[in-house]
Amino acid sequence: MASFRRLLPLCCSINRTIFSSSGVHEGLGANIRGYSRIASSEQTVSKFEEGIKRAEADNLVVNDDIDTIRREFDAAKRSFLKIPEALKAMPKTNPEGIYVIKGIRLDLIQVYGFDYDFTLAHYSANLQSLIYDLAKEHMVNEFRYPEVCLSFKYDPSFPIRGLYYDKQNGCLLKLDFFRSIEPDGCFYGRRQLSEKEIEEIYGTRHIGRYRARELVGLMDFFCFSEACLIADIVQYFVDAKLEFDTCYIYEDVTRAIQHVHRSGLVHRGILSDPHRYLVKNGQLLHFLRMLKERGKKLFLLTNSPYYFVDGGMQFMLEDSMGDSHSWRELFDVVIAKANKPEFYTSEHPFRCYDTENDTLAFTKVDKFLQNKIYYHGCLNSFLQITGWNGPEVYHTYDSYLLIR
Repeated sequence: MASFRRLLPLCCSINRTIFSSSGVHEGLGANIRGYSRIASSEQTVSKFEEGIKRAEADNLVVNDDIDTIRREFDAAKRSFLKIPEALKAMPKTNPEGIYVIKGIRLDLIQVYGFDYDFTLAHYSANLQSLIYDLAKEHMVNEFRYPEVCLSFKYDPSFPIRGLYYDKQNGCLLKLDFFRSIEPDGCFYGRRQLSEKEIEEIYGTRHIGRYRARELVGLMDFFCFSEACLIADIVQYFVDAKLEFDTCYIYEDVTRAIQHVHRSGLVHRGILSDPHRYLVKNGQLLHFLRMLKERGKKLFLLTNSPYYFVDGGMQFMLEDSMGDSHSWRELFDVVIAKANKPEFYTSEHPFRCYDTENDTLAFTKVDKFLQNKIYYHGCLNSFLQITGWNGPEVYHTYDSYLLIR
């Protein structure tokens, strides 16, 4: 294109010279002027030929550059495709190992924050069955799904952590670090798709940025039951040869899962039989007391309601703490119903919670008292009220570690 633009003024110059030589028969002066125009035309043609040669040379350079880029791209692509095979040969991470986070200096951490679910409290596999059963009942009773869905059973061997659901195509996917579908990592309902079927749907095993917009992550431990229920319902519609929209399945299952959590059905189910759902950790009290004895500040930040946290903590610490002490003495601040992740970006105010009357106070919260429980709030207010410096605060919960 640059060469073409270079040729345009040359062509225009030739046109102006050849077709503007009027007045040649107007005497000697006219002949001289005509001769000069002819000479100028010859020079212009010469320049035009030189321009063509330069353009051809430029084209050769451009073609060479394109060939070089294409070769480098093909080489990078071949290397990229070899990476999944190389990863297979790497040793697996030891789940019982201790690993270093080089960006954290524990000697500088003065404040430790904890979530409740899957951090302080750990659950048995029975929890997923409870969530699954409550959600399917809600879908049948409220969303009018076929009653045969009530016969579905949660399969603990099917879902794993870190799945994606493709709302457009209805597939459950396990993607690697490079956003490529892992081998044996694509299911439609409960049926694993072959490599040929994957290529027919996606064209390639790699999920591009455009297709990734249709994916929703099922990342935390609570999503096991959700992934299994989605797959079971999709499989039912396929086997029954019924028309359905895979996006609707996801939306309905998600609404049902949210309902059983927000309505308290799951919380009440767990507290009704804590031995069945909660796993006691004999080292929990020792760990928390060790931090307190070393002068560290502790806070509890959870989305769960207080009554649920209180019941679970009493059950988990009853053998080691006794009746003379309360688990609340271990924490400087206790915040429930925090509404994470909005907690980190919103400007919601804190409310003091009355545990006896189950009500929220109307007075402004400008300081935290150890014997009080607080609801809602936001990160900015939390740091302002406590005066804790961001880099010295370490908050851990089930999905990842957060340093503020």
